[in-house]
Amino acid sequence: MEANAVRARRNEDQVLVVVGLVGWLTVAQVAAWVWPDSGKHSATNRAAEVLARLSAGRLLMRRRSGTGVWGYLLTNTGAARANGVYQEDAFRAGYDLSLLDAYRQAAIVTYLLTQAVDVKLGPAGVRGGVRCGLVDPALAEADALAWDSELCAWRAAVLARTMHPEVLAKARRVRAAAGHFQLLGPRHLVQQFGKAMH
Repeated sequence: MEANAVRARRNEDQVLVVVGLVGWLTVAQVAAWVWPDSGKHSATNRAAEVLARLSAGRLLMRRRSGTGVWGYLLTNTGAARANGVYQEDAFRAGYDLSLLDAYRQAAIVTYLLTQAVDVKLGPAGVRGGVRCGLVDPALAEADALAWDSELCAWRAAVLARTMHPEVLAKARRVRAAAGHFQLLGPRHLVQQFGKAMH
C-alpha cells in the first residue's frame, strides 16, 4: 500500500513541476508530458485522475482561457510544493502569471514535447530559471528552452506569431544569446520571419 502512496506522490510532484514549467497545461498536455510511453487513453485517464486530486487538494486551479480551453495552473500551495520538489524558488502561482493565449501555449508545448531532453522550459519555467540563476538573463525572452547536454547549452525557441519589429528584435536577441535557435509557428510565417531576421 505504501508503494502506491509513494508512486501517487511522485506522479503528483511531476505534474506540479511540469505545470509550473509552462505556466498552464491541459489534461492532454499533462498526459503527453508525464506519461509519454503510455497509450493516449491510459495517459489521459492518469492525468485526469492526478489533476483532479491536485485540484481537490487546492494545489492546482482550473481556469478557462479566452478561447475556451481549460487549463490547470499552480496555486500558492502548489507552487510551494513544486519549489520543494525542484529545490529552487522557480515556480509561482497562476495568479502571478499572465496566461498565455491558447494558440501560443499549444505551439510552445508541442515543441517542448518533441524535445528528447530532461530539462525543458516553457515561458514560466524560463522566467523561474532566470530568477533562480539557472538560466542566463540574456535568454529571458525565449518562449521555450531545452537543455542540450552534448552542447552544454540551451536550445532556444521563439514563436513567430507576427512580423512586428519588436518581435523580430526579441528573436534576434534570443538567437544571439542561445547556443541553438529555432523559430516556431506556421511554416509560411516562420519563413517570412526568418528572412526578416537576417
